[in-house]
Amino acid sequence: MKNLNCLKGDIDPKNLDRKPFSFSHSLADHPALSIESLIKMIPEMPKEKVMFSKGLDSLKINFDNALDTHTKQLDLMEVIETIRTSNAYIAVRNSELHESFKVLYKDLIEDIAELLKINGTGTAPIGPTLWLFIASPNAVTPFHFDRTSNFIMQIRGSKELAIFPPRSEEVFSRAITESYMDWEPELPLWTEEVDKHAHKFHFKTGDAAHIPFTSGHYVKNGSEDISITLSIFFHSDETLRWSEAMKINNRLRKLGISSQAVDRSLAVDSFKSTVFPAVDSVFNVARKLRGN
Repeated sequence: MKNLNCLKGDIDPKNLDRKPFSFSHSLADHPALSIESLIKMIPEMPKEKVMFSKGLDSLKINFDNALDTHTKQLDLMEVIETIRTSNAYIAVRNSELHESFKVLYKDLIEDIAELLKINGTGTAPIGPTLWLFIASPNAVTPFHFDRTSNFIMQIRGSKELAIFPPRSEEVFSRAITESYMDWEPELPLWTEEVDKHAHKFHFKTGDAAHIPFTSGHYVKNGSEDISITLSIFFHSDETLRWSEAMKINNRLRKLGISSQAVDRSLAVDSFKSTVFPAVDSVFNVARKLRGN
């Protein structure tokens, strides 16, 4: 494998979206990611791209709800000014829109494209999105999973990152995973029982990890400093196919029809992905007719 721009270390592309793994990155000293640059950059981002919360100190908090509710109630500059002491959390979506991130974003896309080509799951990431996370010492990112793949890179501070096996029935049932992918219910809250399945990584500046598609995860930040993390979320051809197949499975389940889980048959997953736009249109029409 040729040298990559930003991602470093022992990366086996065959493990993408099959299991979590750690490696390293070269972005810790990037000028766009200094605290001084970020304090200037965040207020310049479109308001709808910045979410924040305070009091994140439990793994059992619903993460989506906390960000949505607190962003409407809190003042961004107050959160920034008190972030060292308030268990606060700032998330910036589409950081690539800011001029200071454009070259960094391009380099990361090239790296991911190279890994996908080797893995045979695409020639470029689909819908790649940069997220920036700044969190207080000891703050917690509650248990959840994302609807895309993720490379996460620690820029400043430390954390414990717990990542669970993707699509594991011991973590989330198949029905819950598929319905969440179809933007339906909230996820179950974290329990001690589930924690035995976690792969735990002790992250410090310069460390990185792959969080596979639909892998549950949570974060506990270290006590010595604020944490700055950069993540790039994306689909491969494979995960996009799985995503659409999962949505089909969820719609079929509502009709009382059983279906095959993803990653069992490429032909079946491909068929479901192909018909998804038409099925989705039918469901949207039916929803409008019901007045929903």
